[in-house]
Amino acid sequence: MLSQNDDIYVFGHKNPDTDSICSAIAYANLKGKTAKAYRLGDISKETEFVLNYFDVPVPPLLQDIRVKVGDLQLYEPETLTENQPVKMAWDMLVNSDGSRIIPIMSSDSLDSKKVKGIVAMGDVTEIFMEVSDEDIVKRHEILYRNLITILNGVEIGGKYKYEKLNGSLYIGTNFPDDIVINDNDVVITGKIDNAWRLAYEYNFGCIILTNGIKPKGLEGAKCAIVCVEYSMFKAVSLVSQAISLGSLVNTGDITTFSVDNYVDDISEIMRTSKHRNFPVVDEVGQIYGIISRRHLISFAGKKVILVDHNERSQSVDGLSQAEITEIIDHHRIADIQTDSPLYIRSEPVGCTSTIINKIYQESGVTIPQNIAGLMLSAILSDTLMFSSPTCTATDKLAAEQLAAIAKVDIKTYGSEMFSAGTSLEKYSNEQLLALDRKRFVFGKTVAYISQINTLDFANISAKIEDILNEMDNFYNANDCPLVILLITDIIAGGSEILAIGKEKRLVEKAFNLPMDKTHIFLPGVVSRKKQIVPILTQLSTIG
Repeated sequence: MLSQNDDIYVFGHKNPDTDSICSAIAYANLKGKTAKAYRLGDISKETEFVLNYFDVPVPPLLQDIRVKVGDLQLYEPETLTENQPVKMAWDMLVNSDGSRIIPIMSSDSLDSKKVKGIVAMGDVTEIFMEVSDEDIVKRHEILYRNLITILNGVEIGGKYKYEKLNGSLYIGTNFPDDIVINDNDVVITGKIDNAWRLAYEYNFGCIILTNGIKPKGLEGAKCAIVCVEYSMFKAVSLVSQAISLGSLVNTGDITTFSVDNYVDDISEIMRTSKHRNFPVVDEVGQIYGIISRRHLISFAGKKVILVDHNERSQSVDGLSQAEITEIIDHHRIADIQTDSPLYIRSEPVGCTSTIINKIYQESGVTIPQNIAGLMLSAILSDTLMFSSPTCTATDKLAAEQLAAIAKVDIKTYGSEMFSAGTSLEKYSNEQLLALDRKRFVFGKTVAYISQINTLDFANISAKIEDILNEMDNFYNANDCPLVILLITDIIAGGSEILAIGKEKRLVEKAFNLPMDKTHIFLPGVVSRKKQIVPILTQLSTIG
């Protein structure tokens, strides 16, 4: 069988920030070769700066964690061409690891992996049960070389002029007086005394002599003389095994799946089909493997590790089908439920990378310089260079340790990072809202909260009315009760909070926002996690 995809997928939340991306990369590095970091959305300018600075590639995009056909332990695709004999298909099917079909290629070269059709076990057994007679070559294609191979024949003289048996096949030596023999006809006989007459009088194309007969004096015959060890009855019964696979290949009613098809999308098709096995092709349409109904009951979900989040609404699509093995986070514990125990590491610190730094130390694993740089960047970003109320002494200590490993000055590097990341000139209002947007549930209220950190607060504040219009568009398009945006002034250490929606009353009550206003500046408020979400959660609980 083809090997199962045993990768461990490590990723942060949707609309990823620097901590989400850097923590995924750092933790995947710690877990080893089978762990791979992914992202669930486009990276910000800040994250782009960080990855470029430490020469780390952007993780691949992961849009859905559901199991794909290509993730399964499929049957190895043994293939044949349409010109090969039925016996080869039979031998493959009998000795296969479970597959009951053989993909048939359209040419003699197995380098061509385009599937023309399939041959199933039932097709082959039906041919084998067919009695060989004089008309078999009229019903099916038989290549001359395949017939000689199947019979283990030895050519002792002459030559058959044609690639295929396109004449008649005669069994025995009793022919009517008015018979007309052509040079493409073949005869199977076990009588040596008639060999000369068959060769020189009847003008056969090929004479097959059975029972191990090896006559002398026929080497000069114009027709092919073939000797076989089998009895005449056995030789005749083997003729059907030489039939070309192209004669019975199923080309019309074929269901083919792609490696990129999701298993749950094809399950119903497989269950209701009359077939039990199906070819699987790769991205360019070449044969990749064979899937059977057995695979539908034996596949396991992909193994995933969640970092910097633990809410399904913030995670990858299809998470319910995955096996969550670990959660590393610094947010509130929300609605993740699992079927089996898992490792959870949640600490009240300012950044997930602070926790991962601890895990590296506890594991006795040396942190590479570039990975240390990523983790430092995540801490500086999440704590707003230690100015956020979420920042702890543990975060500061971790940042100092990581800066030493990364060989950078915290103040100098942090300023460069924030300058690169908070330039918002090229973003549209729609993009600004989507940069760092998360979905929350407060009681029965669904809310989307976005946050923008900027060093150019005056410039972004001048666009507030336009941004509110974009928030209104998002509100109407998504039918959500509450849309919030925090525009955080990194220098002043405060945020302008913007809110619209029918549940705007939560923000009015929580932050003294006047009913006739849509925004207000909140001095000292810079953390969505610690200064916004907890208050809204408490109010929704109280009612």
